[in-house]
Amino acid sequence: MRRHRLTAFGGAQCEILVVGCSHADLSAAVAEVYAFETRLTRFDPRSELSLLNAAAGARVAVTPLLEELLRTALEAHALSDGMVNAAVLPALVAAGYDRTIAEVRRRPALPATGVPVPVPPLDEVLEVGEGWARLRPGAAVDLGGVGKGWLADRLAERLENAVVNLGGDLRALGAGPDGAGWTAGLCDGSAVRVTDAGIATSGRAGRRWAGGHHLVDPRTGRPAPGGPEAVTVVAATALHAEVLAKLVALRGLAEGVPLALARGAERVRSASLEEPAA
Repeated sequence: MRRHRLTAFGGAQCEILVVGCSHADLSAAVAEVYAFETRLTRFDPRSELSLLNAAAGARVAVTPLLEELLRTALEAHALSDGMVNAAVLPALVAAGYDRTIAEVRRRPALPATGVPVPVPPLDEVLEVGEGWARLRPGAAVDLGGVGKGWLADRLAERLENAVVNLGGDLRALGAGPDGAGWTAGLCDGSAVRVTDAGIATSGRAGRRWAGGHHLVDPRTGRPAPGGPEAVTVVAATALHAEVLAKLVALRGLAEGVPLALARGAERVRSASLEEPAA
């Protein structure tokens, strides 16, 4: 078995484990993670995503990769009843997450302004056509977890017998090193063994800093004040698990777990003072 650990996506810890794969194939997968981040990061004004945000109001030519990710973000918005909303970026910046998480954590806590930033429905501010996209003036998008889940799925499917974990968005595929699948830990301390599944964790416990956290509720434009500290969802793909985990994290266990199970979650676990999910 080969293993490679890396830091990407603004400071997230990532890992790729693979069985029956050449060193060259593993290196190519690692290089693709870095290339993906370079093209779609919001922390570099030269990235394709940042250029799209900067040109809000204009119709902009986009690569097939960005076009697919924008369409995926619209699908995630619909699946989550708007809880996974790429248009949350201005509110996220206003909450203090305006640079990589490592940089945010190094600076002193910023005083809260108390002024929420409205988050419009994504399908009202984003148009995507064949080879082009347009944002409404004043809008900006962050592909965040949707991008990580999408890429984890693509890389695992290419490597065939692998676990690809991109900052908490994980896809496990294949028989694993011993022929019985891959074992993955969940946020409540339990574990699952799978041969084809996506696993994602969301909540307030992840990207925190003095005075705030990254989980902005699109309904209020503010960081979510309550809900479980962490939620892990097991679903068919990493992307599906990512969307449903955020749905539960924002809607809370009582409301969110039934919704997630009805929309394809195979298992939901939580780490909080609330009762464990089913």
